[in-house]
Amino acid sequence: MLYFITCDIAAAQRREDVATVLSGYGPRVQLSMFEYELPDTRDAVKLRSMLRGLSDPVEDQIRVYPLDQIATASRLVLALGVGLDLQPAKARTTR
Repeated sequence: MLYFITCDIAAAQRREDVATVLSGYGPRVQLSMFEYELPDTRDAVKLRSMLRGLSDPVEDQIRVYPLDQIATASRLVLALGVGLDLQPAKARTTR
């Protein structure tokens, strides 16, 4: 399953540690946002546990959003004023 994660980490060292861990799982799509694919829930549980150990529950916020197949296929990236449609070619529809 594809996951989208956002981070708001108060301390620089914790922020760096969290970013290092998340970068090992998938690409950093923005400064505090990551996307990663995990094959099963055991991996997701392991990652969440690692992130809890690296973050401060009072000062930091880490949000994990699982994306189902419909959400994954519907992703749209807007960059430099150009829309990049991430759907497979056969799944696209025209209006």
